[in-house]
Amino acid sequence: MICECDENLVEPEDACPRCAERCIDRLVWIEDGQRVRCTRCMFVYTPPNRRPEGGDAHAAPTQ
Repeated sequence: MICECDENLVEPEDACPRCAERCIDRLVWIEDGQRVRCTRCMFVYTPPNRRPEGGDAHAAPTQ
């Protein structure tokens, strides 16, 4: 996915694991401060820099 503003992209490893969205404006931190919601596909995940060693990046999508 190409963001309207190319300089506002997160690193590839922080992109949404479901749809590969990288636009920082579409990846929103949720209240727990540990997980991100992709507003493109509504998937919730933990970015690598917030994940415990060996932890799973994937979380159940929320509606």
